[in-house]
Amino acid sequence: MAVDIPNYRVVEKLGVGAQSRIFRARCMRTGKDYTVKIVKIVNPEDTAIIDLLRTEYAIGSAIDHPVIRKVYELRMMRQRLRVRGAILFMEYVEGMSLSDKEFRKPLDEILRIFTEAARGLDAMHRAGFVHADLKPSNIMVDSEGVVKLIDLGQSSKINEAKVRVQGTIDYMAPEQVQRGIMDRRTDVFGLGATLHRVLTGVPIPTDMNKTISIYSQGLVGKRIQEIDQSGSTELPACLARLIEDSCRYEQAGRIADMPTFIERLDLARTVNRNRPIGTVKSGAQGADRSGEDAATQVPDSHRNPTDSPNESNA
Repeated sequence: MAVDIPNYRVVEKLGVGAQSRIFRARCMRTGKDYTVKIVKIVNPEDTAIIDLLRTEYAIGSAIDHPVIRKVYELRMMRQRLRVRGAILFMEYVEGMSLSDKEFRKPLDEILRIFTEAARGLDAMHRAGFVHADLKPSNIMVDSEGVVKLIDLGQSSKINEAKVRVQGTIDYMAPEQVQRGIMDRRTDVFGLGATLHRVLTGVPIPTDMNKTISIYSQGLVGKRIQEIDQSGSTELPACLARLIEDSCRYEQAGRIADMPTFIERLDLARTVNRNRPIGTVKSGAQGADRSGEDAATQVPDSHRNPTDSPNESNA
């Protein structure tokens, strides 16, 4: 894919997705850097990718919160009156995602990061949207510790159902697969599952990710054992209970919203500040982190075409 953005200079390539490329580009007039996602339509079905960009632009430009990555402009590329592609201009975040192999933080700092992420999600919910694609690669931390939620392409209006099944299996709430109503508790599930992965290096055990079968999507989120029996015995009891209460199969049994999630995180931080736990390492339990973007995803026909596993500097 040729890269030619008028009045911008491409600094570096950040990631690759289906029919898309992600770059760091510098505005020649202001000197400001942006994350630029360029999508090219090759096949008729690629128009769905443009829809995801439209969603990301609509939601990202409507929410003004320091944790939500800002989205500035969507340019359509046309040829003979037909849309041939699109360019999305977003805030550039210089840092790493929680899926980065170099991510190493003490427990208290990890819980702070998740507290900030929960605040951003609460802002999304108040604005009437759910993120619906929470996972370690979609939470970034810059060099000063500022937390950013990225990749809003799969987001949708709160208290509504989506026609297409989209997401990554290890972090998807059951109602996403069942095309049910998604609400605040959908993101509670995703954030709790992400916290489990970051702290233990392994996904929450479910019937689905145990079998790794594309034919058993109805099992997504169906738990096969309790969190405190899932190999995370080194987790403090209050954290194990928090994750357990976040990732219950039934929506009614989960933590109700992000303010409650934050309260539980604050309690866990208070309890554990004097606990000699050392540094929690991503993937410390021997997990293969590449699995987050490989076998544990829903089939390609249901994936977010613009999602890139290489957005660590997006």
